[in-house]
Amino acid sequence: MENKTLTHDDVNIKLIETDEKLHSAVQDLHQYKVLALDLEFDQNRFTYGFNLCLVQISDGNGTCYIIDPFTINNLQPLFDLLEDEQYTKIIHHANNDILLLDKLGCSIRGVMDTDVAAKILNYERSSLATVMKEEFDQEVDKSQQSSNWNTRPLKEAQLIYAAIDVIYLHQVKERLVQEIEEKGRMHWLKEENLLLESLIYSEPENPHMKLRNAYRLNNYQQFILKELFAFRDEMGKQLNKPSSYVISNEGLVELASNPNTDIHEWVNHTKGIHGALKRSRNEKLLQEALEEAKRKAKAENISHDYSQNRWQRPPRTPETEKRKEDLTTVQKHIMSKYGEFTSRLIINQSLITDYSITGQLRCTKQYATDIILNAASELDIHLPEPVFKNVEQ
Repeated sequence: MENKTLTHDDVNIKLIETDEKLHSAVQDLHQYKVLALDLEFDQNRFTYGFNLCLVQISDGNGTCYIIDPFTINNLQPLFDLLEDEQYTKIIHHANNDILLLDKLGCSIRGVMDTDVAAKILNYERSSLATVMKEEFDQEVDKSQQSSNWNTRPLKEAQLIYAAIDVIYLHQVKERLVQEIEEKGRMHWLKEENLLLESLIYSEPENPHMKLRNAYRLNNYQQFILKELFAFRDEMGKQLNKPSSYVISNEGLVELASNPNTDIHEWVNHTKGIHGALKRSRNEKLLQEALEEAKRKAKAENISHDYSQNRWQRPPRTPETEKRKEDLTTVQKHIMSKYGEFTSRLIINQSLITDYSITGQLRCTKQYATDIILNAASELDIHLPEPVFKNVEQ
């Protein structure tokens, strides 16, 4: 952006590219108790992993700071501000932002999610663009939505797009909160925001088993798949490419299902193989990884049997069907009272299925549980005492 001043809708946009400028920006932001925040990140789209690319913060008073983490050595001053619960941070659809911040060692507090606020008001679509159109009849430019935020220098259009994601959030928050207060649902929003703050980033367990058709493999093939998945992940890290760009998911499962295939032929005749893997050195590494996986499988006496429970579903009994019917009736009642899209915050199919199978009403939200129990009482449906569980990622 060089040194020229960039503005949008009377908001000054300041690009922060040094530690000194970050310190100054954070000092300025401490003057305001309500801040608007957004992150631009890359999650295995253009590069390997889940990476922070930009941080946008608007003070609601005519200035938007766009912080470039690629050129700043220490983001801790920013993290200290985000962790301070005295300052409200307005975020639209905060889940992934919170998870990434947690991954980076920042436990954000004072979250106000306007996406959740829109859902509480029964928005069918709750994107920022939709909310701006519905509430203010204002179109939001999303032309840079698919930008590669890893590239530098940043274009002016990218900076304006990044700023737009935060500069309207103060007015969105004020409008939605007013409507929620009128409906007497502020305690819903507060509880939802606290649940968001409790999100913790963790790597998924057995990610290789999330690949399509992985459960069709026998135990031996699944063992090979796990080892190949780890090899692919390491290769993606070295190439700084999403691992699925190195070997496609379909290709990886195919190789695991036929581990005795000729690797040279396979690499050169399979779709979805990155060119770097076709280099003799990397092809050899793949061959060695496959042979090592087979050696380990033999040493651990991994069978070629299929898991007995791979297609097994919980048995349907009159009791499970009755519980499902009862909670589905409660869901329909809640939907008629609060609206289809608001009701999804209160009760969903996952809760219904879990209750039908276990007989336990396992909940995470107090306000939602109260609504469910009240609805059941109105319908003269008996539900057990709820069991509260910790929120999961």
